[in-house]
Amino acid sequence: MREIELRRHARRQSGADALSAEGRAQAEDVGRTLPADYASIFVSPARRAAETVAWFLRASGQQLPGHAMVPGLASEREDEWRSVASAAGSSRIDAMAEQDPEMVGAESRRLAETLEELFDRVPEGGRALAVGHTPLIEAAVYGLTGVIVEPLDECEGVSVILEDEGRYRIRELRLSPGAPSGKV
Repeated sequence: MREIELRRHARRQSGADALSAEGRAQAEDVGRTLPADYASIFVSPARRAAETVAWFLRASGQQLPGHAMVPGLASEREDEWRSVASAAGSSRIDAMAEQDPEMVGAESRRLAETLEELFDRVPEGGRALAVGHTPLIEAAVYGLTGVIVEPLDECEGVSVILEDEGRYRIRELRLSPGAPSGKV
């Protein structure tokens, strides 16, 4: 069994690729609830994702384990994603797929392949943390499992477990409603 916890980055500064003060506090709050046993850390190339990981680890008390920046956790089609979500009136994967099945299908397959490659880098019995973006996390889960995950808010995520039999199991990691900065 192997597990990858995919989480969306914390709140960023408006118009910047950096966390806001609120985002840093949010990531630190969520980090206090995270396990301190990640065998690997994977992060998209965005600064806000790396900063989120840093605040998660700081608050959980875990030292930085083996880690890698993973370009495949980001998308060169970011503008298309925004345009499709706007046209669909939603960032749900199924709604966006109705608007542009080619783009959503191709990106979901690419992101699923990235996720499969990351599973190969997680030791047997190990757990990894990957921090990226919405709707890319949701698209990766959809491409890998066919399951639609509701759009993620900041610091929320999905745990994807690869069972010994080769099946995937998912568990959504939502922040409690009404919790200050979100307790998991």
